[in-house]
Amino acid sequence: MMDLRKLQTDPERIQRYGVYTIRTATREGVVYARSFIVIRNGYGVIVRFTRLQDYAGFKTYKPITSNAEKKLYYICGMLNYVLIDHGKRFGIRHIFGITGSMLQEYFDYYAMDRKADGDYRGRDSITKCIGAVTAFMANLVWKFGGHMSVSRQDLYRDEVAHDRNGRRFYRAIPVFHVNGMPVRKRIFRDIPYKVFEILIPMAFRYSRDIAFGLCLQAFAGLRAGEVCSVRQENSPLGRGITFTEIGGRIVSAVIDVEQEIRIRDDDAEVGMIKKERRQGVYPAFLGAFCKAYELHKEFLEGRKYDERYCPMFINKNGDAMSYETYRTRFHELVNRHLRPYLIRSSDPELRLYGQLLYENQLGTHALRHWFTVQLVLRGEDIGTIQFWRGDSSPESAFEYLQNKGDLTRELEAASDRLVELLVSEWEDPDDKTV
Repeated sequence: MMDLRKLQTDPERIQRYGVYTIRTATREGVVYARSFIVIRNGYGVIVRFTRLQDYAGFKTYKPITSNAEKKLYYICGMLNYVLIDHGKRFGIRHIFGITGSMLQEYFDYYAMDRKADGDYRGRDSITKCIGAVTAFMANLVWKFGGHMSVSRQDLYRDEVAHDRNGRRFYRAIPVFHVNGMPVRKRIFRDIPYKVFEILIPMAFRYSRDIAFGLCLQAFAGLRAGEVCSVRQENSPLGRGITFTEIGGRIVSAVIDVEQEIRIRDDDAEVGMIKKERRQGVYPAFLGAFCKAYELHKEFLEGRKYDERYCPMFINKNGDAMSYETYRTRFHELVNRHLRPYLIRSSDPELRLYGQLLYENQLGTHALRHWFTVQLVLRGEDIGTIQFWRGDSSPESAFEYLQNKGDLTRELEAASDRLVELLVSEWEDPDDKTV
């Protein structure tokens, strides 16, 4: 007789749903990814591909660069909970047997289960999970009808809404409701201007490979992944940055993040563009941005890189730098240079912030946060902040404006000292440190 305990613990017999993603590029170099729901054994080896990803969403048309990877993780979480972990208790073995009450139990579990860092999930994550799983089940109902144990009425209710022209229509709203724990954890991301004045020039001395990337985040609001996707001004794939000059004076600089294009031969993931666009440098920072760009071009001179792509940021092998390398280099800059410098400072405010860096990890997103704070402190409205941040919706801008009072008290607006600091205080032409 087969030992059931061995069956439950034998890695080769364990099966769980997971997501498998491959990345490739078109002949024109446009990078895109495709994700699949697969079944893996206890060793993590794929034992079977499924077609379940086909039901993650139906659209008549979608760009080749779109991918449902995030939705698939939500769906796999539900499938593992209902079919694998609790299938015996529920008395089901097939996806057709999933009911509305089972989905409700999973959503309650998802909302109350702690993440790896010990914190609870926030409202946005819970809402996206419910939306993705409900749409997935609804698509199965549409395809397989009476074979399913759940109906559309078990998943959605129709709510009357009106469009911009006042025309009435019905909007499908998931019927599920959950209670989540309040998330009190605050992300450590504030950079006082005093510290910022030290960080950027210090980066050009000790971390010149990423220093200009920090400026793209702080002066143009790019995300870290988008920074790694930027090409040089002379790239054969198209200008990564375009400068407009009038009367011998640069009046604008625009970064091309309109499309994620292949810039490495090995097709390794470099960075992801969250919102495709042409992103301008905020006018108040244009002078400092141009000086930072000059310093970065000096850094690139004499270094080898693939001239077919001309990536803006390169690793030690001359390939386009990945987001992981960029993030690691930033942490090295903070931990090896910025934090010790602040701790030794005679300024008590800088020493206090240096101590905070021992207790909290400063991430690359802090530069984009600093950029947004500067927009708020300069009196920009919600629409303007959304434009300069490159956001799809105004929610983030609204959140910053709600906290404007606190930001005004704790931080100060950037001055014109940035260019002067980049030129003089930290620049060392004989320094060979990368």
